[in-house]
Amino acid sequence: MLKLLKTYFTKGNTFYGLKVYQVENITKFHLVEVVKKKGELTITNSQGFDTLQELSKLCKTSIPIYLICNTSDVITKQLDSGFNLKKLAAVEYSFPGLELENFYYQISELKNQLLVSIAKKKSVDAHLHQLKKMDFNVVGFSLGLTSLSTILNYIDSETIYTNSKRITFGSNVNAKFSISKIEESSNVTYTVNGLQIENSALVAFSGVLDFLSNRISHDSNFNTYIQKLQNEFKRNRIFKIIWKSYLVVLLFVLLSNFLFFNFYFNQVDSLTESLTFENENKKNLVTIKNRVSKKERRVDAVLSVSNSRTSYFLDKLGSSIPKSILLDEIQYQPLTKPVQPEKPIELQENIIIVMGNCIDSEDFSSWIAGLEIFEWVQSVETLDYDYKNQNSSTFKIKISVAAL
Repeated sequence: MLKLLKTYFTKGNTFYGLKVYQVENITKFHLVEVVKKKGELTITNSQGFDTLQELSKLCKTSIPIYLICNTSDVITKQLDSGFNLKKLAAVEYSFPGLELENFYYQISELKNQLLVSIAKKKSVDAHLHQLKKMDFNVVGFSLGLTSLSTILNYIDSETIYTNSKRITFGSNVNAKFSISKIEESSNVTYTVNGLQIENSALVAFSGVLDFLSNRISHDSNFNTYIQKLQNEFKRNRIFKIIWKSYLVVLLFVLLSNFLFFNFYFNQVDSLTESLTFENENKKNLVTIKNRVSKKERRVDAVLSVSNSRTSYFLDKLGSSIPKSILLDEIQYQPLTKPVQPEKPIELQENIIIVMGNCIDSEDFSSWIAGLEIFEWVQSVETLDYDYKNQNSSTFKIKISVAAL
């Protein structure tokens, strides 16, 4: 599990192998896209094209690309493995007097044969520079057919075909090994560890395996260069993953904070509205209580005075009544109109209504005249006076008293 995570973080799960080759001196390209899923490799795309500019339409620049140079600029010589020559000795034996500061070399073993491939640095660097200019991440390169050593042991065939070459192996150790050009490539499918691979994709796929197996170009003088390319890609990829993860976490935190604060803001807003409403109600309640209290004090004050005045008025009124007059009813500050729900009660203030019976009209007149003499009486008005019979009559008078 940790190994898979490490591979994903440092290399990814999709890879490109790009082969540059020539047919009749015309440069061509072949791209292979390989996806690693659940520890298995699958070729998801394999196609050829004529110009490097077409690569931008076929590839994503963020995915690592492995370059295989197999043009006429690459010269390959074969040595029998029995020579026991290693690295520089094999190069000097195959190419005497070679100026190594101007050439890349690579040594690979194909079964029982040693291949030594060289190419001018400026021709290889031209492809690398162009790919870099197009923002592609080159993580390695190889010369000629050297990358095939990765998968040859999985192919059970004496002859192997690529886009432009035929590689022949003998059936025994002493059989002749040869690499020859072919004019027309026929479609041949090889089975490599259960994976079906077309011959046109064989070399490019081998380059991807070189990258994944960390075999840095076998024996060559550009191992350090490839290591630098891979380290640069690794740093950039890890930085991008961390940066994207940071952005995702940041967005998640911001979204969580937004939802959190939005929820609590709504709660606070709701509580604020409720509190405002309650405060308003409390304020109104206090105002009403103050008004009621004020009115109660006023009523109490009025009633205290009114009660003493009423007692005084009624006492004077009662003592002034002659024997011939019998009172039926006295109303102090009577209602202006009957009481109605949700409407104010209206009183006839400073008014006393007196109703009763009289058996002597002269006593009634004298009594009325006597009432008008009181200093607290402003006026006396006879509202009704009816004869019940020859000896008795009913009356109703209104007495206006002085205000407080």
